[in-house]
Amino acid sequence: MSPEIIQWSYDVFLSFRGEDIRKSFVDHLYVALQQKGINTFKDDKTLQKGNSISLDLTRAIEESRIALIIFSKNYAHSTWCLDEVVKIMECKNVKGQIVLPVFYDVDPSTVRKQKSSFGEAFSNHEDCCKVQKWRAALEEAANLSGWDLPNTANAHEAMVIKQIVEHIMARLGSHRHARNAENLVGMESRMQKVYKMLGIGSGGVRFLGILGMSGVGKTTLARVIYDNSRSQFEGACFLHEVKDRSAKQGLERLQEILLSEILVTNDLRINNLYEGASMEIERLQYKKVLLVLDDVDHIDQLEALAGKREWFGLGSRVIITTKDKHLLVKHEVEKIYRMTMLNDNESLQLFKLYALKKNHLPEEFRDLSAQVIRHSGGLPLALKVLGSFLYGRDFAEWKSEVERLEQIPEDGVVKKLELSFNGLNNIEQKILLDIVCFFIGKKKESVTRILESFNFSPVIGIKVLMEKSLIMVSQGRILVHQLIQEMCWYIIRQEASADPRRYSRLWLPWDISDVLAGDLGTDKIEGMSLNLDSVQAVNVSSAAFQQMSRLRFLSIQNMNVPQGPSFLPGELRWFNWHAYPSRSLPVSFRGEKLVGLKLKDSRITQLWQGSKVLGKLKYINLSRSEKLIRTPDLSGTPNLERLVLEECTSLVEVNFSVGDLRRLVLLNLKSCTKLKTLPKNIQLENLEVFILSGCSKLKTFPEIKEKMTRLSELYLEGTALRELPSSIENLSGVSLINLSYCKHLKNLPSSIFRLKCLRTLALFGCSKLEKLSDDVGLLECLEELYCDGTAIRTIPSSISLLKSLKHLSFHGCNALGLQLDSSIFSSWLPGKGQNSMGLNISNLSSLCSLTTLDISHCNISDGGTLCNLGCLSSLVELNLSGNSFTNIPDASISGLTQLIRLELVGCRKLVSFPELPQCIEEVHADECTPFESIDQLVKYPMLRCVYGRCFHHGADYDKIDALWNNMTKVKYSLLVPAKNLTTAK
Repeated sequence: MSPEIIQWSYDVFLSFRGEDIRKSFVDHLYVALQQKGINTFKDDKTLQKGNSISLDLTRAIEESRIALIIFSKNYAHSTWCLDEVVKIMECKNVKGQIVLPVFYDVDPSTVRKQKSSFGEAFSNHEDCCKVQKWRAALEEAANLSGWDLPNTANAHEAMVIKQIVEHIMARLGSHRHARNAENLVGMESRMQKVYKMLGIGSGGVRFLGILGMSGVGKTTLARVIYDNSRSQFEGACFLHEVKDRSAKQGLERLQEILLSEILVTNDLRINNLYEGASMEIERLQYKKVLLVLDDVDHIDQLEALAGKREWFGLGSRVIITTKDKHLLVKHEVEKIYRMTMLNDNESLQLFKLYALKKNHLPEEFRDLSAQVIRHSGGLPLALKVLGSFLYGRDFAEWKSEVERLEQIPEDGVVKKLELSFNGLNNIEQKILLDIVCFFIGKKKESVTRILESFNFSPVIGIKVLMEKSLIMVSQGRILVHQLIQEMCWYIIRQEASADPRRYSRLWLPWDISDVLAGDLGTDKIEGMSLNLDSVQAVNVSSAAFQQMSRLRFLSIQNMNVPQGPSFLPGELRWFNWHAYPSRSLPVSFRGEKLVGLKLKDSRITQLWQGSKVLGKLKYINLSRSEKLIRTPDLSGTPNLERLVLEECTSLVEVNFSVGDLRRLVLLNLKSCTKLKTLPKNIQLENLEVFILSGCSKLKTFPEIKEKMTRLSELYLEGTALRELPSSIENLSGVSLINLSYCKHLKNLPSSIFRLKCLRTLALFGCSKLEKLSDDVGLLECLEELYCDGTAIRTIPSSISLLKSLKHLSFHGCNALGLQLDSSIFSSWLPGKGQNSMGLNISNLSSLCSLTTLDISHCNISDGGTLCNLGCLSSLVELNLSGNSFTNIPDASISGLTQLIRLELVGCRKLVSFPELPQCIEEVHADECTPFESIDQLVKYPMLRCVYGRCFHHGADYDKIDALWNNMTKVKYSLLVPAKNLTTAK
């Protein structure tokens, strides 16, 4: 047994250079991992900024069982990536983390010896003190066994991804078995009984209930069965803490989560329970799924989330954990497994694991261990917590604590757990009480940020609480067992003699309502969180907080009050009041210790008058404060990092001081529809994200007087901008500029093409933009160019210089027409200007990096454009929808050896499907009629989805049925929503 039980938050951490491969290989790999239930961390920031990796990334690396490093040509150009490798190799050597390298488009020796592109990168890093560490880490990582993509599976990315996923599943399988061993001490027989009752692999749909008291191990058993079995299903979801989450988030939200996890999508929105149930039936009735509903306590929850067996496809299994047998009987759950307590021998094995971290029990500890086991009553949670509490203590300490345990009644489980609380230091106790009262289910990163404002050292504190089995982190969120919650509540009540006025923390709505309405607060109250299920009217005294001089945390949701407070305590560090009723903060509130201010949907018209010195303030969020007219003078908030004013629809003025907030990282003014101007000059040297989307009256963008090298994302879509200033080039580090739907924008300044770090340029819907400058070829790092719905008539020949271009879209550019033939292709070939039908494609190599091409609805007919597509050998997705061609030359598509997805939606004139590459997985052919050749699709082994609605009255439905039946014989699924289709899967 390892001396330390490591709790991993993630199965896999992906380390990659985002600008190289984010939206191609990495995204496909990420989806494949998620589909197999492999919990994967992927940093979704487009460009990393700063001198070292963020604290969040460092934690993610430390908490990942496997690190998958994807080396690409430009990987070493990012100091963030290099720091990641150093941290990963450190975790490998210290924590036993598994490290797997993938060499995407670079030779292992190049990484190992830092040659070629890696050598060029290091020539720019030589002055850095970290260089030797980077070199050593790269050499060590490159010597590990992994995948050399160009020399694996004929460089077929889909096959390589399949190999990687299978390998990781195998590595995790053995690890999970070992990891679950401690959780299942004494429960092997229980697990086998549940497996037998589930009958996984047999037909039909089965519901199974796991019944038992709190802390007996219901969730643990369900989780291990889920982890070990989910790969046998087409979709899976473990919905934990249904009771608490349905009360806080609503069942509609849980329906969204359930469907999103099973279908691996994030774009679902459910408005009511009926809609959610209908969507489950529609999307899951033919899908074999594994679903766990954990801690269910009401029939409404089951009816909303797993109403009937008919909702799920054959072979599906639904596991329900609950304390209520009547609920299972009422829902007609035919299989019920009742959890029993551990016997003495099983209890001893589990206790030793946590108290000693080894199997051997020293003779002098035997009698004391027997007493602990007797008092635990065979309850696994009590054994874990008491064992963790005694770990590392000597015999005298054991004896003293066991004697204290003897004084607690046999049924006093909560009091027994209190021993572990008393073993924490003062700060750790405060962190645990705060988490239990305010932060269960919240993201660990957000909780850490708030606790840091209290000077609680949460990074270490949270780690200690996890080690002592008092909290856990699952999918990045903090969870606490119900018995631990009851223990903490008991401690708070006991300290205050059950008088809510003297509680250190208030969390129950009725207690808070009584205190606020009766002006009963005292200086004992440190924190208060009121989150009502729905908006309710509460009578609150304007002086309700007058006596709460130690109040440091205040969070109020869904409380309808006629007036706001006349006083706020000076100790307040974090203030969150949804729909804050006052027009401003109290005049008397100095806020010298305030770190976070969140007043979304408030009635604020002006936050405060004049200048206010708030030296600790880092976060302001006034989103949807529709009466806010102007921002306050923020010159007294030099440490402000995030300013969010999204949808402040009355905002007309942004104070000049905003332009000089030197530590500001995020400025969000999205959908401030009355905002016409910004400060004339902005000098935000640390700004990373600037959002002005939807500011429909904003006609000018301010001058950039100084270099803003850290800005990575600039969102200007939907503004009234007519031009951009030439000083835009001072945003020298920007990687993304979104100008979509700037309908008054006629041209781009030449200086924008000198942004050497620009990766994404979005021009969707710029309907007056008629041309791209020849200077576009200067954007040597550009990877994504979206010109959908523009008035562009020609494409500059210099586009051929964009060697890094991966995603190119001209959807709906009707003016292009045949210009596509002469501009895209002939400009990249010898003899440009020749007839498009006679283009020589043998030397077409300029687009070797392109993975996605969208030329849908561009008036393309039969001709050169289609003939030349075969040159784009790296294409993964191709969209030809809405065009008027009748045939696609076989050679133009079949040669695309990386193509996974082909879209032909609305190609009504298309006579037959072209010859497709063997790697094709999806064909989308709605409103497309070549169904006389549909039976030919069966010869493509990777094909799993064909989407199509047949509008051709002569369609041969026998062929469609034949295709369907053939596809059901292999492991891929087929969805053909065609009228008259007789078979169903």
